[in-house]
Amino acid sequence: MFISDIKIDTYNIPLPEPVEAYAAGIMKSFDLVICRITNDNDVEGIGYITVHENQGKAIAQIIKDSFVDLLKNKDPRYIEYLWNLMWKKVHYAGRGAPVSFAIAAVDVALWDLKGKYLKEPLWSLLGGYQKNVLCYAGNIDLNFSKDKLLEEATKSLDQGFRAIKMRLGRETLKEDLERLDAMRNHLSSDISLMADANEAWTVNQAMKAFNEIEKFNLVWLEEPIKPDDFEGYKYLRSLGKVPIAAGENLHTLAEMNLLIKHNGVDYVEPDLTTCGGITAYMKVAKLAEINNLPVVSHGVHELHVHLLAACPNASYMEFHAWRIDNYIEEKLSINNGYSPAPDKPGHGVVFDFEKLSKLKID
Repeated sequence: MFISDIKIDTYNIPLPEPVEAYAAGIMKSFDLVICRITNDNDVEGIGYITVHENQGKAIAQIIKDSFVDLLKNKDPRYIEYLWNLMWKKVHYAGRGAPVSFAIAAVDVALWDLKGKYLKEPLWSLLGGYQKNVLCYAGNIDLNFSKDKLLEEATKSLDQGFRAIKMRLGRETLKEDLERLDAMRNHLSSDISLMADANEAWTVNQAMKAFNEIEKFNLVWLEEPIKPDDFEGYKYLRSLGKVPIAAGENLHTLAEMNLLIKHNGVDYVEPDLTTCGGITAYMKVAKLAEINNLPVVSHGVHELHVHLLAACPNASYMEFHAWRIDNYIEEKLSINNGYSPAPDKPGHGVVFDFEKLSKLKID
């Protein structure tokens, strides 16, 4: 078997309304990069990543310039070998985000192709542990009024979620606390609440925030400080005030290892799109398991549902606000806070390329 063709396209997906998170600012759309790999038997694997607007084309270009010729005529079943081949090809130019995103798009396509070739769903191919995955609504709502914040929470509950994440990072801690208080009072006691500061604070600011936030009994507080301040995470976790989740903005296994070895997190949160794909995510999940830590996810829930279904240390899966529901044949279902991993071969995501064609930007 060999890879006969690789195609890469980039699309700009509009959001229903502008949303805001501290580190990213106002977002009106996001980019979707799709990689399609075909073998000599015409089996096609589809990989994709999502990224902030105006960034997708650069990632697609890395794949076109560095990976297409490298991978053609190679056996797609040797995923680990091909992953390392890509990493070695581009490591000198950068071991960071663009490279990891590009590798991820290809890696997902290879795993999808393998699943389709073997007629096996991805979650089973990865080992299989628990098909039904606990999930939460990862709302992006920093710019919403208090009323709008609570309205969106109610919508999430109506959709079947039993856990919700809200954003922190307003101009003052007082505003954040008022919004947290409103949300906690709005939700019944059996609904879990998380919060995400999106790197809004310094260590000292986070320390003060933790003292005030402890009373809200959050499942976790996500990314209170810069993602690679490992000493800062170690210190904040040592306070024992609020459980910490982090990892979505780390791009290598080495970075993830540093975060864990510094005892900086209670919940390890890799994102397969930012850390190098399914191959890399599963290694991070094992690293977390070895250290008796739960693994969670960020973004691309249609893919992460398979990965978490294969992890014995899986905790929550994020249903991200960047939805591709309108451009795929079948979206994930949610029932009483859980989402079942699909049984279709591969990852099961089938794009409506005719509808997407109107949003193509390359």
